[in-house]
Amino acid sequence: MEEAIDNQFYQVKGISLLKFKIGMRTFKTGLSVFFCILVSILLKRETYVVAAITTVFTLREDMENTLKYGKHRIIGNVLGALMSVAVIAVFNLFGRTEIVQLIFIPVIIMIMIALLASFGYQEGTVGACATLLTIVFMIPADRSYDYAFDRVVDSFIGMGIALLVNYFIPLKIGTKRNPQSVANKEVSE
Repeated sequence: MEEAIDNQFYQVKGISLLKFKIGMRTFKTGLSVFFCILVSILLKRETYVVAAITTVFTLREDMENTLKYGKHRIIGNVLGALMSVAVIAVFNLFGRTEIVQLIFIPVIIMIMIALLASFGYQEGTVGACATLLTIVFMIPADRSYDYAFDRVVDSFIGMGIALLVNYFIPLKIGTKRNPQSVANKEVSE
């Protein structure tokens, strides 16, 4: 009977609080976001969102996968920024009409996805598309080039922080880091 009462005490609308835990990867993700915000404040960056999102997407269970996903994310964001410059050039040439947007933007998205897939960087697809669409649809035309550059810089900040946090804080307490295993592997995926 006492066990049933104790179990009910830890139940909140069907969610067991006994199962709630913050694991090391969750802690490292939160810590990485903290550092992204801090670095962005110290560097007087306009926004923290890109660095923070990049660190969340990049941080993985080990250094090898963190490097892989960070590389994919950076390549995707750089490609998205470059392609947004191409879209803006087309807008400047043909006008920002609805027909130009309806035809050209989906074609550029398909080309980006195909390029990333052909070079083996599929995991960068979401970042590439988000970068392009954000720059093209949400940023004022006179700030598009600056925003494209800033987005890439913020992505490097987020990836760098994810790598540093993952390197210096092991996934499990008591686990020793073997820096040679990461340094000797080529991350090509």
